[in-house]
Amino acid sequence: MHRGFQRGKRKAEPPEEKRGSGKKKYFGRKAAVLVLLLSVGFGFSPLFPFVRSLLVMGIYSKTEERKSLLEEQGISLRIPGGWRTKQADWYPFVMTFVADEAYAAYTGEADAKLTILYNFPAFSYLRGCSRLYDAQSPYYNSFYGAYLVQDSGNLALAEGKLDAERVAQIAEFDFFRLVLREFGLTREQSVFTFSVTDRQEQVAYAGREGWTKITAELTVNGSAHQKRSGVTSYLQYGAPGFGTAGQEFEPVSMSGIVYGQYFPEWDVGIYFYVMGERQICLDCDEQILSESVLESEGIAL
Repeated sequence: MHRGFQRGKRKAEPPEEKRGSGKKKYFGRKAAVLVLLLSVGFGFSPLFPFVRSLLVMGIYSKTEERKSLLEEQGISLRIPGGWRTKQADWYPFVMTFVADEAYAAYTGEADAKLTILYNFPAFSYLRGCSRLYDAQSPYYNSFYGAYLVQDSGNLALAEGKLDAERVAQIAEFDFFRLVLREFGLTREQSVFTFSVTDRQEQVAYAGREGWTKITAELTVNGSAHQKRSGVTSYLQYGAPGFGTAGQEFEPVSMSGIVYGQYFPEWDVGIYFYVMGERQICLDCDEQILSESVLESEGIAL
């Protein structure tokens, strides 16, 4: 009797929220699948390497800064990045790298220290990499930034005698040991020559008097090369996407500008630098590098 009675009764309607819960789960699954597909698709987008670079280098640079001469000596050096101008010229922000151990081995000076602040050409969003590799771009092979150095070269710099050979040695170490060697350039392929074309003493720069300025012409290896596997620095520059018109690392003629001065309160030599095509150097010098702010414990020098 009870069973027959129960079968004959009309089934009660489920509560309103439960009636919609199935739809919510269905649309939730669709949204999750859509997000997954978009994420996978973005991973293959040429924009992805740029976003990855921003995330990776933002974190890595801050980590390096905490063990640099900046932190050790209480130096604040702010160099504008690519967003300072309206052109698609440079990467958005300047990064920090500490090369103490490698630089000490390179110079043979056990106590030598080198902190590098640097920036490189902006990304091509279509190619998924920096124009550092683009041999057709005026920004090809270009860098700017600053070197903070503790080594025997500071003895001459302290007397106001900027040693062009020592500056070239730092630049050569940076460009070849830390950049091109990672791309696959061999010691036998390396080309680095320079000639100083102008020298000025007691120059005012970045809000500070007393800089020595040198201008030079360079012949160095280019950055264009075929993509290789296992290259960590592709995380910041992207993998090369422009191809090579000629041989890999084919030497190119470039210009360079350097401002150097020794700061006894920190026992640190500071060199602002830019290398690239002549007009690129002049524009960067005037619009970006000269706007740098150098301070000690929050007090401008």
